[in-house]
Amino acid sequence: MGLTTDLHGAQSAYKLCFVRAPWAYFTLLPLEHQWGDGWERAPYDKEAGPPYDDAPGQILTVAFDGPLYPTDLTYAGKKLSANELNLGKAPWLRTQDFLNSAPIHIMAGTTLESFVEQVELAGGHVFAPLGWGALCLEPAKKVAVPDMTRTSHETD
Repeated sequence: MGLTTDLHGAQSAYKLCFVRAPWAYFTLLPLEHQWGDGWERAPYDKEAGPPYDDAPGQILTVAFDGPLYPTDLTYAGKKLSANELNLGKAPWLRTQDFLNSAPIHIMAGTTLESFVEQVELAGGHVFAPLGWGALCLEPAKKVAVPDMTRTSHETD
């Protein structure tokens, strides 16, 4: 019996912003606002660290497997930074080009839902961490804070 997680709220809210196999990182922020150590330096695989996670739920990390390859260090003759990949200059992940099927290119900004579909289409799997069922993507309700300025005899 396998465990299942309802990812309905997360599948389109989170966007791919960084990959370091076997991990794929997704952010709630617009890609131009997501950052990490060394993201401006090339090559990203040696210079860049995982994305900053400045707020609860900002980053989701999933593991993946399958015949997916990171962008070559010299894609189109140029070493790329994480920022350049997030601008769409090359895919974060790709399949090999085969004669019988179209190659798969997984670009920055890909939703979690699309990422799962593309990894499975390539013959791989995506693994979600336990605890995802507790994700809350809606703003937290304000909790009423008691007025502590009144004295006890005023409340009687």
